[in-house]
Amino acid sequence: MAELADLTRTAGADVAGSDVQRRAQVDPAHFIGMGKVDELRELKMEGAFDLVICNDDLSPRQQRNLELELKTRVLDRTEVILEIFAQHARTHEGRLQVEAARLHHLLPRLIGAYAYDRQVGGRRGGVGARGGFGEQQIEVERRRIRKRMRDLEREIEQVRSQRHQQRTGRRRAELATAAIVGYTNAGKSTLLNALTGARVHAEQRLFATLDPTTRRLDLPTGRELLLTDTVGFIQKLPTDLVAAFRATLEEVTEADLIIQVVDLSSASVEEQAKTVEEVLTDLEAADKPRVVALNKVDLLGPAARRRAVGALSARYRGAVAISAADRSGFHALLEAIDKASRGDVVSLEILVPYGREGVLAELRRIGGVEQTDYVEGGTRARGWVPRHAARRFEPYATISGRA
Repeated sequence: MAELADLTRTAGADVAGSDVQRRAQVDPAHFIGMGKVDELRELKMEGAFDLVICNDDLSPRQQRNLELELKTRVLDRTEVILEIFAQHARTHEGRLQVEAARLHHLLPRLIGAYAYDRQVGGRRGGVGARGGFGEQQIEVERRRIRKRMRDLEREIEQVRSQRHQQRTGRRRAELATAAIVGYTNAGKSTLLNALTGARVHAEQRLFATLDPTTRRLDLPTGRELLLTDTVGFIQKLPTDLVAAFRATLEEVTEADLIIQVVDLSSASVEEQAKTVEEVLTDLEAADKPRVVALNKVDLLGPAARRRAVGALSARYRGAVAISAADRSGFHALLEAIDKASRGDVVSLEILVPYGREGVLAELRRIGGVEQTDYVEGGTRARGWVPRHAARRFEPYATISGRA
């Protein structure tokens, strides 16, 4: 409920109060029992609120019945998250994906919108506002929405194709890729900015980032990595959003390495970590190599920090405690990223003629140089390189094999 309150404020509404009802099962007609409906109706008559938000998804029937009983707008959790996404989408791609998700959610609710608006008098402003429809206009609106959804699907598929081409281009550069994932507001964009010098929009707000951003990361060894910031995860992530954002979420499924950012200062840190695990499993990315960054240690006192780090380290072996805000722990984090992102590599020994030092620079950029000796005829270097990039060094190879 505390998270729902944060979502509500992020969407632009004020929280007047909250209530919880314990029931053996959901009421099929109203979601909550009629006794609770009567209580809410009395509060509404007293002017205590003008909008009701439910922390679970409502069926079109439940939403329509509640609106008719309470004579006010009723939203479910998915609609609040969709509202936030609509407000935060900055790029054409983001707007396409949000619009597709909203229309998919709206379509089965058109009858409810019509019934409600006839009862309470049409369009209102603010979070959750929607216009009324005439009875004959509903079918016209349905056809319009279905056509728009088909158009959006085609445009999103084009975006998906463009992203695939971009990833293919990155693979040609022979650079490993890493995706930053985590619960919303865990500090992913702040970490990307601190590691790469990017200027991605970052603030203490849910879903501040919707559009993925890729930047080059220089590791201490001289190797380069492509790092992508992604949309935050959340409990009960709406399936409409997962479907609409599949082009964006492919940045996670196609990455060589996952960097999971955990907000160590959150009171719900373990639940949030579990949610991220579940989403990664749904995306079939849970088995990828992973580095876990326990972020925001600067917000905890020494004792609380030790407890939190100890608890999460038991869950994530090799987790690194950091602060993206003050850049503490970055040396250990970069070492962990370097080690985990090597993947399938081969060792090699090459002899590079003097005057061809660019070959050694290329080896450092995509692999690693462990030893160099200056001999007659050039520089002898021992190191390693991703297996798929080994062929380019064959003209200089003297010994090769698995690392």
